[in-house]
Amino acid sequence: MPLTLNTGCHTVTGCLNSVTAAPDLRAVTLSANTSWYLYNFRASTIRRLIGDGYRVICLSPLDDYSARLPELGCEWLPLPMDNATTNPLKDLLLLGRLWSHYQRLKPVAALHFTVKNNVYGTWAARALGVPAINNVSGLGTAFIRTGLVAAVVRLLYKTSQPLSAQVFCQNAEDQQLLVDNRLVPHARLTLLPGSGVDLQRFNPYLRQSHTGPFRFLYAGRMLADKGLHELIDAMRQLHAQGHEAVLWLCGFADVSNVSAITIAQLQAWGEEPYIEWLGPTDAMEQVLSQVDCVVLPSYREGLPRSLLEAGAMGLPVIATDVPGCRHVVEHGVNGLLCEPKDSGSLRNSMLQMLSLTEEQRADMGAKGRAKVEAHFSEQVVVDATMAAIKRHARS
Repeated sequence: MPLTLNTGCHTVTGCLNSVTAAPDLRAVTLSANTSWYLYNFRASTIRRLIGDGYRVICLSPLDDYSARLPELGCEWLPLPMDNATTNPLKDLLLLGRLWSHYQRLKPVAALHFTVKNNVYGTWAARALGVPAINNVSGLGTAFIRTGLVAAVVRLLYKTSQPLSAQVFCQNAEDQQLLVDNRLVPHARLTLLPGSGVDLQRFNPYLRQSHTGPFRFLYAGRMLADKGLHELIDAMRQLHAQGHEAVLWLCGFADVSNVSAITIAQLQAWGEEPYIEWLGPTDAMEQVLSQVDCVVLPSYREGLPRSLLEAGAMGLPVIATDVPGCRHVVEHGVNGLLCEPKDSGSLRNSMLQMLSLTEEQRADMGAKGRAKVEAHFSEQVVVDATMAAIKRHARS
């Protein structure tokens, strides 16, 4: 029975059938561990590739965004994978699926995003002589934690990334870590400003005034490694001390990650009078337009999109003093930095933000916007990606 998912003018059935189209165009594949990632973070790259005459095929697991990818003008093929497993033997199935796709599609370049796609996609591409162009978007949970999982991930990177044509990294500290641990040859590493920000979509003119308590926003995946337990504890401390403020939580829950916060826990937090669980959204600019400050108490980041989007919107931010976050936030200039895994330090930063005048917060937001305009436009990322494809693409 064929797989069909309605999308208005597209269906997944149509996407599957469309992969035989346009054989005269040079193919480029983009592979990630969710279709959501490709749709939300790589849409501009997909459009640019299509505009430059490439045939673009996205390879990712089936989710609610798989059928939306063809709306961008590309094709989509399913790439079943278990994002929760840390067993490399099980992931050999992923290697086989990627090899099969590349053998049939014969792409001139294969772009990979997220850890497993970077590793197994590189091996599959190399076996067929396809240049692999990888993006390390933060070193993630496996590099935060110690033990067997971290050791396995390091080994996988060390044995795969030297086979890539190019690796993009999102902050200088992650870049140095990869080099120092001999995980990626320095000559193949390029520093990029994350996935970039659409400065037209995210802009301060969308901001709305509101009445009522000060609004903090956490936007991102609902993971313990993002500091959510510390954030909830800090909010409880603020209210115990009589400070009026609310916290909005916006993003995906129950993701396949060892540090995922359960839906039940999020719903329980949402029952507290000063916490609101919003769930995910495709209109993050609308959520950002209604809040006063974005908070990201993460343990480690690549280059956090939530902070870049907040800066583009002219919002002040609070983040932990960790790689990735401190690359975006200059303490006392466009936001405040606090200690990671420390709810007391986070509470103090939130108190400091509350104590600032509206003019002081507006000045922080304006400086954040200026920094994003100068260094983090998505155009920089798209141009670098196109240059890498043109440089490495096989004839």
